[in-house]
Amino acid sequence: ASVIWDGRGENPYFAYLALADYLLVTCDSVSMVSEAAATGRPVYVLGLRGGGRKFRAFHRNLERAGITRPFRGRLEHWEYTPLADTASVAAEVMRRLQSRGAS
Repeated sequence: ASVIWDGRGENPYFAYLALADYLLVTCDSVSMVSEAAATGRPVYVLGLRGGGRKFRAFHRNLERAGITRPFRGRLEHWEYTPLADTASVAAEVMRRLQSRGAS
């Protein structure tokens, strides 16, 4: 089933992410693609024209890593390690602080 939020009530965005079997996301939002990729569920990207070099590299890297696929009209299941950027960034900050002697 597909669902579109009508704007009334609380925003169900994160509930949709948590409950979805598949996610179809437009490529114009790095945040939405990243949030979808953090779920571990198949993420299909709906391409749009335009976007700069960094933007295209972001999508190319996710596709090469097996995290996203372009949507071509069929839904298939695949698995990947969900993105965990917050944990990675926090670990790097802690590592750098510790290397400077901070506790």
